[in-house]
Amino acid sequence: MSRRTELEKEIEIAQKRLDNASEDTPRDVKDAWEKELNSLSVELNNLYDDDELEDS
Repeated sequence: MSRRTELEKEIEIAQKRLDNASEDTPRDVKDAWEKELNSLSVELNNLYDDDELEDS
């Protein structure tokens, strides 16, 4: 499995966790989940595909 595919799956899981969090989930836990989601998104956005490098 490529790193891109792994990140896309991890982002999907993190987003679902945030979307499905119960109302009594502590704010600091939600903040940590949001930071994780943002970190994964940044990593995904900074990835280069081999195809992109060949087109350059």
